[in-house]
Amino acid sequence: MARPLRIEYPGALYHVISRGNERRPIVTDDMDRAKRLDWLRRAIETYGWHLHAFVQMTNHEHLFVETPEPNLSVGMQYLNGSYTSYFNRRWRRSGHLFQGRFKAHVIDEQGYFQVISRYIHLNPVRAKMVPKALEYPWSSYPGYVRAVKALDWITYDRVLLDFGPGKLTERRRRYKRYVEANIEKSGVCPFEYAIEGLVLGSQAFVDRIRSMINQRGKDPAIRELDRLRARPALETIVDLVARKTESDSKQWRQGHRSDGGGRAVAAFVSRSWFGYRCTEVARALGYTSSSSVSRSIRHVEEKMNKYKKILGQLDKELRNEISQTNH
Repeated sequence: MARPLRIEYPGALYHVISRGNERRPIVTDDMDRAKRLDWLRRAIETYGWHLHAFVQMTNHEHLFVETPEPNLSVGMQYLNGSYTSYFNRRWRRSGHLFQGRFKAHVIDEQGYFQVISRYIHLNPVRAKMVPKALEYPWSSYPGYVRAVKALDWITYDRVLLDFGPGKLTERRRRYKRYVEANIEKSGVCPFEYAIEGLVLGSQAFVDRIRSMINQRGKDPAIRELDRLRARPALETIVDLVARKTESDSKQWRQGHRSDGGGRAVAAFVSRSWFGYRCTEVARALGYTSSSSVSRSIRHVEEKMNKYKKILGQLDKELRNEISQTNH
């Protein structure tokens, strides 16, 4: 399995997940939870991070963290490695505790503090561990609602800033109402539309991340790397595929069946190679829904031998297009 892509730069904002190996517990009792919390505090203080929210679950953990220096990977290695050593000593075990390396979404600095902190704090409610988020002690949520529960190494201010104006007590009340008013909708995942499952933000933010990626060398072990690089316009992909497959893209519209395979190839290239959202692809290619796009992509994947030649030609021409655009 390819290792996850790391996108690190000063001031980066992340949603980080550490999962237990084979979905096994990473904590077994309150002593483990307290020790994990202590190592988290040490990591925050050692690497100068700003931790905006966290929740410890039984077999995984969520962090909403900002890194003033580009040191997420080294900090997470310190955190998970140190805790694993403790856990293995205590329980007289050996081997990996966590499922490979951590997973991280890189987040736009604008517009996501509310929704991501809420998503993290409602994890125990979604898991039916508690009926209310405030009843779960192993998260940053109690400190958001009650000053006496606040930890001095958690950065509450940035999230609460979005719930002004007024005194801090008023902002805490507003945040509590915001979180608890959305319990019924807590199954909505803000990362559903993350580009390549990694980048969440505005188009300008995604373009900025792509610009960073373009300056790096290629890593064949990371599929997502090429997909996050600069990409051709969706219209360019559609026109090129139609030309190469001798199709009439004007016939790619809702209610009109296309058996030539060109539209399916265009869907596959747009989504799988360049990370365009299913809704965007559906709109550009005249599909009735995102699920139709997914079916077309599966068709191409299952018939890869049939489409191998045309995909090779498209790959070459689209790379030339990107190269010309960047110069």
